[in-house]
Amino acid sequence: MTREYVGSVPDAEWRRILTDFLARADEFRVHMPDGYGELCYGRAAFQALPGVKVRPWSGMRDAIEIVGPLTPAATDLFLRLEVSLESFDTDEKLWDYELVENGTVVLSIGDFHDLMIEVGD
Repeated sequence: MTREYVGSVPDAEWRRILTDFLARADEFRVHMPDGYGELCYGRAAFQALPGVKVRPWSGMRDAIEIVGPLTPAATDLFLRLEVSLESFDTDEKLWDYELVENGTVVLSIGDFHDLMIEVGD
């Protein structure tokens, strides 16, 4: 399996992709600066989920990674927050995150809309 860059996709396709990958993933990782403000949308909501851990993120200086199990509450949160890759306000959009299945990143979003997914070989 390899990860493939897909980029921004139409909303109907995005909703199908997100729903499918949420169904197979068992963990999430949300990345943001360590603080509040720009790029930190969703921080309080994700930190309030049961079983999450917050740790430093090596992808950016002074950044954190919020990691947790992909529970029904976490799945619902992603579905409510991530409605579009085409049209969005960056103040109300997750900046960077990954969905993980058995330790392997199967879907990632970077810079609000750069989509990569795991595809079969």
